[in-house]
Amino acid sequence: MKVINKYFMLWLSVLAMMVVSCKEEIPSRDPSPAANPNSANVYFSSKNSANPVLDITADNFDILINREKTDKELTVLLKVESVYLEKFEVPTSVTFAVGEGEKVINIKVKDLELMKKYHLTISIEEDQTNPYITQNKYGRLELNVLKEDFAPYAEGVYSSEFFEDEWDAVLEYSPATEIYRFKDCWMPGYNVTFNWDKGAKISMIGNPSGDYIVIPTGYVHSKYGMVNAYYDNEASSYDSESKTFTFVITWRVSAGSFGTYLDYFTITKVY
Repeated sequence: MKVINKYFMLWLSVLAMMVVSCKEEIPSRDPSPAANPNSANVYFSSKNSANPVLDITADNFDILINREKTDKELTVLLKVESVYLEKFEVPTSVTFAVGEGEKVINIKVKDLELMKKYHLTISIEEDQTNPYITQNKYGRLELNVLKEDFAPYAEGVYSSEFFEDEWDAVLEYSPATEIYRFKDCWMPGYNVTFNWDKGAKISMIGNPSGDYIVIPTGYVHSKYGMVNAYYDNEASSYDSESKTFTFVITWRVSAGSFGTYLDYFTITKVY
């Protein structure tokens, strides 16, 4: 009986400790700052690219800042964060005139290493934002700035059997990466890149899929969605006599293939 009482008392002690522990108060945190009822709801425009790409000679770029309330002149502070602060010169504030809802600010860059991404964060003074409401307008902009060394290598005529069209085009070259590029090849924002040793062989750069290299075209079919170009590296080539690249491409969507059609680029001028 004494043994039972001993274990019973021990159990009560443990239970008491648990009860006391449960009653311990969770440390309180400082309350979030109250929203400014007079906020103009200043935000970064959705037109801004999160990945601005500067050409080899560029030393600056622009970003857009908007506000909802435009009845008064307003100066808003900007906060900049980056481990590369010495590489950027960003205005410390932006001033809106009466009736002005959009402002362009210019960011200067210096001594950027080619083909290297530099992270930069810009925040709008919180007092002039609306952080506690659900919206797609943001007071913080995360940028990855890239300065590239692509420059024109050759001019020529690009033609596409699939798109049934041809146009003047520029083939660019990056000495830092030894990559050739058709910028905005079929659609804006969709580039075609490849390696070439000036011989007959070319090697496309993209997503490998079996025997193919896949590059999105940017063309969205009304029924089947994005059309992707599946390059046959073994069959694609360059002919030095005609100065023509031949790209053997199977054009596909998620539902299947449209078939194989060729793209060509004939050089008319080398820089």
